Amino acid sequence: MKHIILGPTASGKTAYAISLAKQVYGAVISADSRQVYTGMNIGTAKPREAWSDAPHAVDTPDIIEGIPHYLLNIATLNTPYTLSAWLTDTKKCIEIIESNEQVPIITGGTMLYIDALVDGYDIPAIEPDIAFREKLEEKSAEELYKELLQKDPAASSFIEPHNSRRIIRALEVMHATGKKFSDVRKKNKTNTDFEITGIFENYDVLRDRITKRAEIMVQEGLADEIAHLRNTYPEAKLLQTMNYKENCDLEKMVQVNMRYAHRQMSWWKRRTDINWICG
Repeated sequence: MKHIILGPTASGKTAYAISLAKQVYGAVISADSRQVYTGMNIGTAKPREAWSDAPHAVDTPDIIEGIPHYLLNIATLNTPYTLSAWLTDTKKCIEIIESNEQVPIITGGTMLYIDALVDGYDIPAIEPDIAFREKLEEKSAEELYKELLQKDPAASSFIEPHNSRRIIRALEVMHATGKKFSDVRKKNKTNTDFEITGIFENYDVLRDRITKRAEIMVQEGLADEIAHLRNTYPEAKLLQTMNYKENCDLEKMVQVNMRYAHRQMSWWKRRTDINWICG
């Protein structure tokens, strides 16, 4: 049996996954679309033992509290990392872990990663089209979403209207294939070989955790990390992501993290296969 540990940001997923791994002789695979990038350490709440500015191979784990963690620090901010790549790499890591007679534990808060893995989506491996992306990046999220729904109305069921990066990727795939993204994004048989555990207590507790974590991020040097990344990758759109865009404004950091947590919980209400527990 493979395990999936999910939940809103700051709910305690990593700690729970490490505890479980120690009990069942497991290894962890990250389902976090930001922790895959080197240099994005403090602002993504990456465990300190895995902080890195240099990428490594997909089959090389970072070791956190003695537990192997895969799919951290495998990409750089000037090389987009796609959902298709994550699915391919996750399946490869599952094989590696099981060949070592360990239990795979997938943990993270990126909703689409989890759904794609469990529900068996077959995402085409389309290489990023930089010129096409640059044209789309000139548009607002509202304009992009309107364009997406004009071309593929069914995409509204799995792509959020504010998520410019995923909208652009969907438009990019449709541009390359000539097909609707909802058709290209094939759904195979749902994988029932996962025990899915959700970590969530209540929003008051979560707000306290988010506030404390934001304060720790600032204390640990988030401002320096942001400055370093902006200097190293001045064109990186991912630096507009949560905890980086707010530029160490604690009040704004808490607000955007809470909004994200609500979106995550709303998204997972669709699933009936999650066993929810308190963190």
